This record gives sequence, C-alpha cells and structure tokens, in this order.
Amino acid sequence: MSVKSDIWIAAYRKRCDLAALPCVIVRKGALDAGSIYICIRISDDEVWLMGPPAGPLLDDLGDRIFEPRFEAAVPQGQIDEYLARQAGYDPDIWVLEVEDRDGRAFLR
Repeated sequence: MSVKSDIWIAAYRKRCDLAALPCVIVRKGALDAGSIYICIRISDDEVWLMGPPAGPLLDDLGDRIFEPRFEAAVPQGQIDEYLARQAGYDPDIWVLEVEDRDGRAFLR
C-alpha cells in the first residue's frame, strides 16, 4: 500500500529541510495519488528530472521508486517542456524542485 502523495511530499520536504536543501512545490497535484516528479537543480542551468517508473511504483519494501527521465542533467527549458506534456496527459501530477549541487536529493 502506498502513502498518499501529499503525505509523502510533506515527509520528503522535511527530509530536505533537515539537510538544509531548499525544496519547493512547483505544481500541486492530486492529494491521494498524483504522480510525483522531482527536479534536482545541480547548477544554474542543469537539472536532473526524476519521475515515476513505467512499471510498479513501489519497491519490495513499499518505498516509492524514481527513475531519471533524461540520461543526464538538461537545461530547465527541456524540463519545462517535458513536464507540460506530462501535465497534458495527467493534470494531477506534482512537481517539486530541490536545489542540491551534489545531486543526492535522497532518491534511490
């Protein structure tokens, strides 16, 4: 069973806050089951985008799975175009942005 999106996001933001990583909600989605995308800003013009996998959303331990949407960090404009397309398919998506120059952002 998956934790509701808004609860997972609140916990994730708290984890980022404890590590002194700025984390903001860019787009608010469905409280219960909106897909979550996380933009990890590693420089002023490079962003990693992590999103839900095509298959199962949870691993064997019940944790959410995230996978990269591009093979490398890309410019913000490319991220914006991708997320606009995703929102066209599913208007319930969440988008978070984390500033983490080390690219960790606590996602496996």
